[in-house]
Amino acid sequence: MRSLRAGIYKDIRLFLTASGIISLILPVLVAFALTLGLNDTQNVDLSLRPFEIAVYDRDDTLMSKTLVNQLRGVDLISNVRYYTSNSFEDSASHIDGSGNIKVDNTLFSSDLFVDCAVVLVLPQDFFYDAYTGEEDSVRVILNGDMPLESSLASSMAASVSGILKSERAAWYAAYSVKNGGEFDQADFESFCESSASTILDNALGRLDVIETVGISSEIASNVRNSFFACAASMLMLFVSVGVLKTLPDEGKLGLYDRFFSLGGSLFQLLISKYITAAFFCAIGVAPLFLILKPGMQEGALVLPAAFTACFTMMLALTKLTRRTESFMLIGGIVTALSLLFGGVIYPSKLLPQFAKYVSQLTVPKYLLAGLERAEIRASVLPLGIISAVCIIVFLVFEAVSK
Repeated sequence: MRSLRAGIYKDIRLFLTASGIISLILPVLVAFALTLGLNDTQNVDLSLRPFEIAVYDRDDTLMSKTLVNQLRGVDLISNVRYYTSNSFEDSASHIDGSGNIKVDNTLFSSDLFVDCAVVLVLPQDFFYDAYTGEEDSVRVILNGDMPLESSLASSMAASVSGILKSERAAWYAAYSVKNGGEFDQADFESFCESSASTILDNALGRLDVIETVGISSEIASNVRNSFFACAASMLMLFVSVGVLKTLPDEGKLGLYDRFFSLGGSLFQLLISKYITAAFFCAIGVAPLFLILKPGMQEGALVLPAAFTACFTMMLALTKLTRRTESFMLIGGIVTALSLLFGGVIYPSKLLPQFAKYVSQLTVPKYLLAGLERAEIRASVLPLGIISAVCIIVFLVFEAVSK
């Protein structure tokens, strides 16, 4: 215990230099600078540009054409590409044996459906069956490259379908009252056709597919989480470098042997540095919480795992460098790459493919995931794997160097 206390005291003294203090202050200054952009989230343009959809009308009736014409009047829809079975005579590759559209990766890159957010397939006899309560479902094919637009279009289709069902029951009841409970097939079909436009007007007129309440605050919360993950990751990586920077030279200067002569061990040596780094990180992360106030407080539970991964990553790096100067240089490069590829500076979904692979090895990626979705297990497990691999690398090089 005496040797452990001596090691912690030594590491604290070695850390409290100009570079060590800067590593504590810089993330706080970055957090202050990032908060200047938070006000901009209140002015985010939440408007959605109108988008195109495609309708494959297998029903091909007056009522289905009426539906398509009224969809063209929806503000969110810029254009409705209308197709019937005859439209695919020259594009048979998109149709299967039963007349349905085949879904594959080339569908939305074809001339027929390019730039469409969704393809709605109206089944045969859809509107007639809708009045008898035996209708097939409208098939909705979403464009994965337009997630927001396709989600809205899908919600629209589901809303119309639900409203049509309720309207159908009301009109069927009205027909029964009108005819005194008697049912005539031909008369019923005429009644349905005459009322189709009214039903569709009512369905589309009552459509509510977009909720804007709370979107600004949700965007601000996500931005805060991203900023906090950036500043916290920078802090943990910088502090780890600051505490471990002397490790390459300590062995050469004989400080290892002196520490071991006091009854210390390699484990105690590493634990003393780990405790010292954790102590200064705790001091540095407190103002980050006060400044940025990340939205998912439960996600903060991933912080200890993120710190351990940062510390062990830099610990392994000490065995790949021979001098303090080279360790600090490479440690700075690793820190910059972690922040860049970790998705806290630039959204990971917009990174090139090779960068997405690199991001799997970065701490900020999993820290941000834990903050945004509170997926503690999904975040802690990969961080634990990173820590374990780095410790193994350190121990292997330590054993080889003896």
